[in-house]
Order: sequence, then C-alpha cells, then structure tokens
Amino acid sequence: MPYPRKRFWVTSGIILVACVVLAGAGMSYTSRTEFCLSCHEMRVYQDELRLSSHAKDADGKEIGCSQCHIPSGNVLRMAGAKIWLGVKDLWVHSMDGGHDLDRAAMQPIARRFTDDANCLACHPDLSRNAKNDGPVSKEGQLAHDNYLGKNGQARSNCVGCHRNLAHLPVFDERIPRNEKFAQKLKESRS
Repeated sequence: MPYPRKRFWVTSGIILVACVVLAGAGMSYTSRTEFCLSCHEMRVYQDELRLSSHAKDADGKEIGCSQCHIPSGNVLRMAGAKIWLGVKDLWVHSMDGGHDLDRAAMQPIARRFTDDANCLACHPDLSRNAKNDGPVSKEGQLAHDNYLGKNGQARSNCVGCHRNLAHLPVFDERIPRNEKFAQKLKESRS
C-alpha cells in the first residue's frame, strides 16, 4: 500500500508550496503603498510624507510605506509586524471607521515597528549628515557613538531620537525643530 502514502505526501507538498506562494504574494501585495492608502485614514500620512524630508530616497525615488514600517532583514519579524499591524489597522478601520485616530497613542507603536535596519539601508554612515555632504553635529556624533556602543549603550532606536521625519501630527508642530516641516504642512492645508 505505498501508493496512497506517496499520494498523500505529494498532495501535502503541493498544498504547502501553494500556501507559501500565496502567502508571499499576499505579503507583497499588502506591502505596496497603494494598498496602505486604500484606507481613507492613511491619506493624512501620504500628505505628510510627500512634504517631508523623507519623501524621496537618495536616488530620487518616492519612499513607500513598507520601506520604513516593515522590518526588512528578517522574514519572521516582517511577517509578525505585518500580521500585528494589519490586524490592528483592520480593527480600527472596521470598528471605529478610522475617524479621529489618536495619533499620540499610535506614535510609540509605530516607532516600535520602524526597524533600524530600514533606516540604515539609506543612512549607512552615521558619521555623515543626512544630506551626506558633511559630518554630523558634535551632539549627533556622541549620540551615534552611544547607539553603536562606542561610549555606552543606547536605549533608543533611530526613531527614538529622530522623530517626525516623515510624519508630523498637529500636536508636534509646535516643537521648534519641526518648524520648517510644520510650515510646509500649513501651506498645503490652506
């Protein structure tokens, strides 16, 4: 009776391959910026990103949602982040309609899912400024040395210090270092 057993394993293998292919296609599809923006509550983030210093990468290409918000180095972390964020966003969209989002409460969660590897993909040399046309400030160098473990141990990830680079909620517009970004947003709203 080896034939039925062989059929079972072949069928199981085909089903497993099909599941992996479908999961990969689903992950790819749901990582597209167009998919993120299909929900009306995400459009505010698109407008903020468009006016931010992170609207385009070093090659002049538009930066998409997944470049920052989905961990890229580890498939398990990527899947975990997509599942957690997807379920959470689906819940908010379905139960609350996505109106009146509490962005202050959302910020810590969003920062937790902004992986340092994603930042370092575009900013590999922490001794250079963001425009890559000179060194970082003295304070920046001390902070980056701390992050790298050269003079202590950092407790923060990249977005712990570098906040509001791509998105700027209204309650953070009052912070002096956000002045230029806030002005761009105010001009776009009028």
